Amino acid sequence: MPAQPMKVVARTADGSPGPNAAWPTDNKFLNGPFAPWTEENEAYDLKVTGELPADLNGALFRVTSNPRFAPRNTDRYHWWEGDGLVCGIYLRDGRAAYRTRWVATDSYRFEVEAGEAVYSGFANGGTPGRLPAGAPPAKNVANTNVGIFDDHLLVYYEGGLPQALHPETLETQGTYDFHGGVDVVCTAHYKIDPVSGDMLFFAATGPTITWYRADVKSGAIVDSHSFDIGVPVLMHDFAVTENHAVFFVTPALFRLDLIKQGLPGVVWDEQALPHGVQIVLMNRTTHQVTWHEAGGVWANTHFYNAYEHEGTVVVDGHRIDRLGTPTSRLHTPVGSHEWFPPAFPHRWQVDLASGKVSEQRIGGVAGEFPKINDAYTGLRHRYGYFATTRALAADTMSDGLARHDYARDATTVVEGPDELTSPCEPVFVARENARGEDDGYLLSLWWNRATGLSELLVHDAADLRRTPLARVELPSRVPLGFHGSWADQAVLEAAVAGQPGNAG
Repeated sequence: MPAQPMKVVARTADGSPGPNAAWPTDNKFLNGPFAPWTEENEAYDLKVTGELPADLNGALFRVTSNPRFAPRNTDRYHWWEGDGLVCGIYLRDGRAAYRTRWVATDSYRFEVEAGEAVYSGFANGGTPGRLPAGAPPAKNVANTNVGIFDDHLLVYYEGGLPQALHPETLETQGTYDFHGGVDVVCTAHYKIDPVSGDMLFFAATGPTITWYRADVKSGAIVDSHSFDIGVPVLMHDFAVTENHAVFFVTPALFRLDLIKQGLPGVVWDEQALPHGVQIVLMNRTTHQVTWHEAGGVWANTHFYNAYEHEGTVVVDGHRIDRLGTPTSRLHTPVGSHEWFPPAFPHRWQVDLASGKVSEQRIGGVAGEFPKINDAYTGLRHRYGYFATTRALAADTMSDGLARHDYARDATTVVEGPDELTSPCEPVFVARENARGEDDGYLLSLWWNRATGLSELLVHDAADLRRTPLARVELPSRVPLGFHGSWADQAVLEAAVAGQPGNAG
C-alpha cells in the first residue's frame, strides 16, 4: 500500500452539500451518526491504535444508506431510503487502506444528472410528483447488503436486482441477475450453505415468495420454487436449516399501492393476520410448504440462525412489538424516534411432528443486527452477537456490542472507548486455524461523537472487552447502515483476478 494517504476531491460542483450535509431538519435519520457524507474517499496506511491481528487479511465491505441529495421531504425521509455508498476497508500485514464509492444505479445516475432528488420516499411517504422524462420508473437505492459471490462484489436492495461492483476499485459494473436466473428482485439477506458453498436466498413480490439456490461455481440458479403467503409481508430476512427454509408472516406489510399515493408504504396492519404471526417452513428438497401458528401480533427483525434438533426446528432472532406506520395513521406517520421500538432476542421452536410452535425470550438486552459465525449457518450454534439498543438516545440507535452464550444463558455487553458509540452490525471473522466456534474477531464500525467520523474496531469474539484489539481511524464518516461481510485475502484476490481484462 502507498505510504501516504490520498483523498478524492469532494464532489460539490453540482450543488450538493459538502462532506457534512446540513439540511435543516431534526429528522434523526439525517443527523448524528446517520448524517450523510457527500463525497467519496480513499486513504492508505490508516492510523491504528493497538494492533491489527497478523492473520486478519482481506476486506471488510459495508454498504450504507447515504442520500446524495436533499430528500424531497426531509421530515418524512426514512433511513431505508438513502443512496448506497459502499465502504471497503482492506487489511493486510497489520495495515489498513480505505475506499468508498457510490453505487451508480440507473436511478442514481439520473439524479446526479438532474442535480437533485427526483424520487419520493417509500417508507413514510413523501412528496410525490411526476417523474421527469427519461427517469427510471422506480429508484434502486442499492443500500442494504454487500458481499462477494461469483467473483463479483454484489450490492443488494430488495426493490431491484443486485448491482455488481469491482471488488477493488468499487466501480459499478451494472445489474447482476445470476446469469438470467432472477428477473426482478431478490432479498438482501442471502445465506451461504456451509457444506456446498451455494448461495441460498429468496425474492418477495407482493404475496409471492420465490426460493432460490445459486451454484457457487457457476453463479447460475440451480433450484427455485414459488409459493403464496396471502399478504404482501415486508419479508426482509429468513433462516435456513439443513432441510428447511424458514419464513415469518407478520403484520408488517409493504404496500406499493399506498406508495403510489404518496402515503407510507411500510405499514403495520394487525387486521391482515386475524390469527396472528405464522411460521412457514419450506422443505429445501421436496419444496413442501407447511404453516405453523405462532400467534400474537409482532414482527421479527433479523435472525441469528436456525437449526434442527430432536425433531424440532429451532429459530433464533430478534422480535419487535411493531414495525412501520399503523394503518390508522397513514396521513400522520410516526416519526423517526417512534419507528423502532426495542427489539429483544427470542427463540422459536417448531415441533415437526405436531406442528406446534413455542416461544421464549432470551435475555433482557435490547438490540439489533444479530450475527453468528457464518460457518454455523443451518447448524447448531452456541454464540450470537449483536449491537445493543438499550438507551433509545435522541441522536443514536445503537449503543454497545453484545455477545450471548446460549449454553450459559449469559449476555456480555461492552460500550465503545472514549467518544465512540452507535456501532453497526458486527461481522465475525474466524482466526486462521480456528479451534472453536468463537475463535475469531468481531469487526464493527463506530461513530466518534468528538470528530464526527467513523472508526473500525476489532474485538476478540471470545473475550469481549471495552478496549478492542485495534482501532482504525477512518478519514470520513460512514453513516450508520445495515449489513456487510468479510472476504478473506484468497477470496478477494480470486475475485479481482476474475474481473474482465484480468483473465489470463
